[in-house]
Amino acid sequence: MPALANRWILPVIWLAVSVFAALTCSVQYSSARLHDEFIPVGNDSFYHARRIVDAVHAPADFYQFDDKIHAPEGSLLVWPWGYDYLMAGIVRAGLALGLSADPMAILVWIPVVALFLSIGFTVAIGRQLALSAPFIALAALCMACAPSTRLLHGVGEIDHHFAELIFLLGSLAAGLAWFSRPTVLFAVLLGATLGIAPAIHNGLFVLQIPLLATFLVRWLQGHSTPPRATLVLALTLLLTTFAVLAPSLAFQTGRFEFYTLSWFHAYIAAATAVLIVLLNRVPVTRNSMLMLAAIGAGLLYGVVSQLDTAAGFLGGTFERLKLIQEMRSPLSRAAQDWIGLTKFYSFLIWLAPITLIVCAVQCWRQRSSSQLIFWVTATFGLVLLSTQMRMHYFGSFALYLPWLVLAQDLANKRPEHRRNIVLGTSLALLLAYVPPVRYELLNKPPKAADVWYERMAPLLPILRDACAKDPGIVLADTNAGHYIRYGTDCSVIANNFLLTPQHFAKADRVDQLFSMSASELLTVAPYAKYVLVRASSISRAEGGGYRLNFFGPSPHRLAPELLSAPADTLPAQYQLLGTIPLPMAPHVAYAKLYKIDQTDNRSRREHEEQRLDQEPIAIVLR
Repeated sequence: MPALANRWILPVIWLAVSVFAALTCSVQYSSARLHDEFIPVGNDSFYHARRIVDAVHAPADFYQFDDKIHAPEGSLLVWPWGYDYLMAGIVRAGLALGLSADPMAILVWIPVVALFLSIGFTVAIGRQLALSAPFIALAALCMACAPSTRLLHGVGEIDHHFAELIFLLGSLAAGLAWFSRPTVLFAVLLGATLGIAPAIHNGLFVLQIPLLATFLVRWLQGHSTPPRATLVLALTLLLTTFAVLAPSLAFQTGRFEFYTLSWFHAYIAAATAVLIVLLNRVPVTRNSMLMLAAIGAGLLYGVVSQLDTAAGFLGGTFERLKLIQEMRSPLSRAAQDWIGLTKFYSFLIWLAPITLIVCAVQCWRQRSSSQLIFWVTATFGLVLLSTQMRMHYFGSFALYLPWLVLAQDLANKRPEHRRNIVLGTSLALLLAYVPPVRYELLNKPPKAADVWYERMAPLLPILRDACAKDPGIVLADTNAGHYIRYGTDCSVIANNFLLTPQHFAKADRVDQLFSMSASELLTVAPYAKYVLVRASSISRAEGGGYRLNFFGPSPHRLAPELLSAPADTLPAQYQLLGTIPLPMAPHVAYAKLYKIDQTDNRSRREHEEQRLDQEPIAIVLR
């Protein structure tokens, strides 16, 4: 009986904690429901949802270039094909099984179901680290209680970040398995995981860095792995990388950039494959060190321009990125909102610098151990976590797992105190997670995780119907771009994609257009057929009434004019299609939708151009 109980203890832990976590992630069900429809939760989720649902209805028409964003020229999508196409396939399977007739009713629940994978990989990692059942249960519960887990796996959180977490944990579990038993099977699993990862998100090529670092440290210590298994690992990484690159439009058109699934990723995979084979075969000598240093420098030189761009993105050095809360580092937020930081990460965030030092020391102490890749990955994850709030999923596991491993080591050395160590560790983690559990775990975000989405939403059906009759480009703030693309067939000038030079230029263009008057817009942007203006926030004015703030930098001329000016004072080309008043002050408009009739302007321009063509050109010789 004890043997049978031991056999089932880990599956029971996995299932029980997964069900608990799924229930907490389901608390935000109401956030993914507006009236009688399911909606995405999170701004980027809206674009994912549109692309996924389009692929559900027409898989053969899956698009990687969207001519309805960054109009009028359109844009190559920076998100790779793999995630959205996989999600569409899962939804189609759900429709075929009769789970629902509504694709969105299936789609919004996929992140919650995927939580079973995240918890499962956490349990698998704990087992690979030789943690006992109580410590594995604590690790799983830490993930289940973290608000960041609900942010990734909550109902409607269709953004790709939960899949990134799964691949991070999956690659770590596969790496631990391979270094402890370097068989061909584990080589295939590890190589395939790392090779497929960039198809989920372009940035997941970074998962190859801990593998390379582990090989380098082991090489310096004179350790090697079976040549055949290492070669299989390298070949599997290459083959799976090229398999996911083949359907990519960026790869097909010869692009070389980290923010699209392109030849850059082929280059990185080839470099990783070559280096791990060399590190496993070349003996440690002075000449071999110089040779490998030269090869490494040469490989880095080939991507130095891309690394510079990536560093600017991670560091948030671009001016527009500094305005985005999730792009800020935890350290910068700590100075202004340390309570909010604690609620999101738990008290363990304040131990993160010490944890980082501990992990770095363990990298040295465990340099000959099969667990080295865990300490390397934890160090790497904590560094990424420190750069931006949005990178939490790369380092969240490293806030608690290293301490559980150390507690397990202590329990192994002091078996007579094992129970006290387990109880003490449990109590410490319980106290650490009081703020997240008390204040965040059961909180419900607003509809779509945007306090203003529900108020703006009534304008989208009006815009959808208008564009169905008369397609055109919409001028709206960048935060509304994904909402419009999801809810209508209109084109938008900019959205929340902020990665490429075109993205930043389009966002700046929107700011410029909103700084103009209504009459100036007619001349400067004749391609804009619709204008959606809304406030970014509303506050009480000192002298009474309300003060509306707007998206983008000052000055704001267009939005205040279109929201507050009487209709008869606007240019005749502006036709009001819809108004959203403030509930607390119906006489104040929060948002308005206009259609611009450029017919008269266009006729005058064409007449002027025809007149100029007919007039003789006087040539004066000097």
